[in-house]
Order: sequence, then structure tokens, then C-alpha cells
Amino acid sequence: MQGIEFSFDWVDADAVKGSELASTWASLQVRVKDSVLTRVVDHSVGGVRGCIHVPLYPLAEWLATNWWFLLYESELPIGKLRPSFMDRHRIGPSREGYRFPDMCLVSDDTSTRVEWKHDRPQWSGLEFLVRDGCEWVDKHEFRQACTHLVNSVIGRLESCRISGTLLQEEWASIQSAEEDERVFCETAAAIGWDPYAMNDSQQAKVVRIGRDLSGKVFEEAIPILHAETLESELSAIVQILEPGTATSIPLKSFMTIRDRVFRKDRSVWDGRPWVVGYSLARQVREYLGLDGMPLRSWGSLSEALGEPLIATGRFGRYKAFARAPLVEGAITRDENGHPAVGFRYGGSLSHRFRFCRGLADILVSPESDTLLTKGNSSRQRRGRAFATEFLAPSSGLRRSVGQNVTVLDEEGVDELAGKFGVSPWVIKHQVQNHGIAEVQEPPAYQLPWSS
Repeated sequence: MQGIEFSFDWVDADAVKGSELASTWASLQVRVKDSVLTRVVDHSVGGVRGCIHVPLYPLAEWLATNWWFLLYESELPIGKLRPSFMDRHRIGPSREGYRFPDMCLVSDDTSTRVEWKHDRPQWSGLEFLVRDGCEWVDKHEFRQACTHLVNSVIGRLESCRISGTLLQEEWASIQSAEEDERVFCETAAAIGWDPYAMNDSQQAKVVRIGRDLSGKVFEEAIPILHAETLESELSAIVQILEPGTATSIPLKSFMTIRDRVFRKDRSVWDGRPWVVGYSLARQVREYLGLDGMPLRSWGSLSEALGEPLIATGRFGRYKAFARAPLVEGAITRDENGHPAVGFRYGGSLSHRFRFCRGLADILVSPESDTLLTKGNSSRQRRGRAFATEFLAPSSGLRRSVGQNVTVLDEEGVDELAGKFGVSPWVIKHQVQNHGIAEVQEPPAYQLPWSS
């Protein structure tokens, strides 16, 4: 079973106005893994069915006109949506007067999040039975499913001798895009601009992004740039990456370990990002002979890695990051090919966590410059998982918590955070994600007279 499927059969339309609508009338089933989003109660006949009867043209047109956004525009990781974001990503329960499942579709570099809401009947006689839900599906499968639907609708239009529709024109432009145009469209959409409706200033800014950034830096920067402050953020990233800006750290022992990790088992690299991050951290710890031992200070981290330059933690913090609020660090190379690191200003705990995120990038891409960001790409998720497991290993936490403890209160979390030298957030993340214990959240504070 695919992650997402649009299954449909063409059916005759009775008294439907509009050639595009009448010719593409169909019974449609939308399935996301085990959830059938089109399972409905038809109150007019008092029965339940797994499909809806709608014209597919509105759905196909919406997919085509929002194509670049659906594949390349991700949510900014700050709880604030770009202008008109939901219009580009939410199908909505009504399109051209017909009821479709209420879905929101957002992609990152490898996955697409499909989120849906229970749709209560208003003027329609249909009631969707699926409850609120969310699934992550493979982005390639999502793209294939949407492509199949759009191509099928266009084929249906052509068989009915219908041409010149917005869907056909939009899809032709997408399919005929050359490599340079495709990259331009992906970049523009990633920062929230319609590639086909941009002014000269916006076009120039998109061109500048492609000129100033490349490789892994380009891939990680695009999802977290703000359209409103694009020039300032781009200038900050370029400054951060200038040769000689970051602090060079040879990490000779660590690079030797990297070669062993790569030779050991490459199959793990095909897994989910956080699983890969956990696995890499455990392998590095194994080669360092750390077992579940905490690395609670810069000194212990320096000793474990055999790198005296990091013993004080006084390196690589730059003010330029203030102009790029979602960038947290950069990994580059010095003139000798050694890793060079630079990070946003922050306390000791966040500084060590970012440094260990950087170690994951050095493991994976030893010859590439890249960024640490607040984004949710595979690289960022992998790096966070690596840092979490490297600094607060699940094996060490399991021993510290003990077999008989199933719930940790706030005091217990803080105690473990102090022991492992990490933030309470890291401890909560580890003990819950690895099934070590549940975390008891403190009760909300109430004023004396409110009870």
C-alpha cells in the first residue's frame, strides 16, 4: 500500500453545468495509509460508503496551481505562517461548491505531512466519518500520486475534446520547465512566492540566492529564509561562511572514527533521520569506549574526542547570526581541509548541543559546508537526534532511572539534566522517545481563589 492514494472511476454526470466539471465527474476515494478520508455517511440515502462523487477537475487544478508550494514550501519553525500559506496547502472542504476531504499538505525534503480535519455537515447531505488525523508519507510517493491524478484528469479532458483550461496550461508549464527554471521555481516557492507571478525585485532576489549559496548550504537555507528580510539573512549567511571566519578544529581522532563508522554498516543511512542520528551516536560512543557515560562538560567532551581545542568551549560564536534568526550554526572547512565551526551566541548547554549537532554533519558530509538551522529537514533532524543521544545516551539514562521507575516528575528530570549536563528538554525527549519513562508535567498554576 502506498502512503497516499487517489483512487477513482469516471461516472456519468447528470445535469452538471460546466464542461470541465461534467467530463471529470468521478467516484473518488482518498486513502492515507490505513485511513480512508472519503468514507462518508450519505444522509440522503441513509448509507455509508468509502467514496465521494465529485468532479476531479477542481482538485487537479488546485494541485497544479500550487504544485511548487506543495513540494517545496515548508512551515517556518517559529509558529508563524507565511502570508496565504493555508490557501496554498489546504484543500478545504469546499471547492467550486463540491465537498472534498479537509486536508492540509506540507512537504520537507523527503516527506509530506498529510493532516486532515473531521468535516461536519453544513449544507451538504454528506458527513465525513474520519476523525482528525495526521500521517507522514514518502514525498516521492506523494508526488507520484498527485501526478497520476492530474495526468488522468487532463487525459479525460482531451478525450472529451476540451482544451485551453487553466489546468492544462499550468501543467504544461510545469512539465516543460528546464533545469534552471525548475530550480528557480523551487526556490521561489520555498520562500512563499508564486514563481509565475513575481515582480522584478523578487526575481532578482531569487537569482541572488542561487548565486550566493550552493550545495548543502543552499538546501538547508531555503526552507528557513523569510521573504521580508531575505537580503539581510542572505548577507548574514554569506558572511558566516567566509573563509577564516569559523574556528578550525582538527578533530583527528573523530575523523578516524568516522572512517570506521562508514565501513561498519551503510544500510543504516537509508533509515528515518532520527533513527540514523541515534545509530551514529551509539557507534561513535562505542568506538570511544564511552558506554553510557555522561559527557556533562566541555572538559569531558574534549577528553572523549581527544581534542584539546574544545576544552573551554570558547570558540566559534558570532554576532552575524543575529541577522539570520533561524540559523544556529555553520560547518565549513579551513585551508587545510580541517572542520571549522561557528555558532550563534548562547549558554553553555545550547553551545555544546549545537557543537554535537555539527559533529553529525562532519560525520555525514566531511567535505561539504552546511548550516545548522531550526528547520526540519532530514539533516537537521538527524543532527538533533545525534546530539541528544551522544550527550545523554539512552543506555545511561535507563540505568540512572532504574527499572522500577515508570514516571519521572519535574525534580527527577532536573536531576538527570544536571547529571548529564544537558537541558531538561533533552532528558524529556530521550526518556519518552526511548520508552524509559513517562514524564509527569507540573500542574498549571492556579490563583488561590480560582479553585
